[in-house]
Amino acid sequence: MNKFLKISVWTLTIIAIAALWYFTHRDYVGHPLKGVELTLDRADENGFIDKDAVYQDIMNICDTVNNKDITKIPVDSVRSYLKLIPWAVYTDANITFNEILVVNIVECQPVMRVYNKNGQSVFLDYDGNVYPAKPGYTAHLLIGSGMLNFRVLNDKSASVYGAEYKNNDLPKIYQVMKSVLNNSYSKCCVKQVYYDGKDYEMVMNNVDMKVILGDDSNVDEKLMNMQYFFEKMQGSPELKGYSAINFNFENQVVCTRNKTKK
Repeated sequence: MNKFLKISVWTLTIIAIAALWYFTHRDYVGHPLKGVELTLDRADENGFIDKDAVYQDIMNICDTVNNKDITKIPVDSVRSYLKLIPWAVYTDANITFNEILVVNIVECQPVMRVYNKNGQSVFLDYDGNVYPAKPGYTAHLLIGSGMLNFRVLNDKSASVYGAEYKNNDLPKIYQVMKSVLNNSYSKCCVKQVYYDGKDYEMVMNNVDMKVILGDDSNVDEKLMNMQYFFEKMQGSPELKGYSAINFNFENQVVCTRNKTKK
């Protein structure tokens, strides 16, 4: 008897689920999509992604003018389109029970911009993800430039650790610039890192002189020495007499005085 009751309960449960699915599906069939809600999450008001353009592209993919059946909305095509946006780090698209297509996009947050020797540039985030530049987009970021050899990918994102940037200069300057951002002093005072083909130099906000970091070895230690030096020399008139300061040597700072006319 108990076995019969259990089978009956399971049978009725399955029938109920099937009926619920049927009536829900029936309510969807023949209904048009009521709308598209697009959310773009990014740090600044202005960014890489044109929200209006993306919204219009989604509407075109869904063909809401002619497509009156919500079950035929190509959600997978929308998702594939979103994945092709090179500045998006996360995307998702789903149709709710309210017959609304909800689309979410999270935009990248670059922390540096690096120019190669040909004047082409890419943006990088803290984790080393590389994003193409976009005309009209400007942001107050740490700049890298100089005699740098690397290829620019115009329509896709990549990583400094990937095959696209193996054996070129981008991974090296990225590590140097990341160290600059990790040091509380240099993060505030350094506005540009320049590579002359051998050594790295820094353009500072607070001093008007050449600041040489040297090669890419022991960068964190060199930046700590730089911080100690400039904090100790702050306000000293002697600092104005130097044209260059070199932190490339171990346990010493080499200062070059300005040349004076006799």
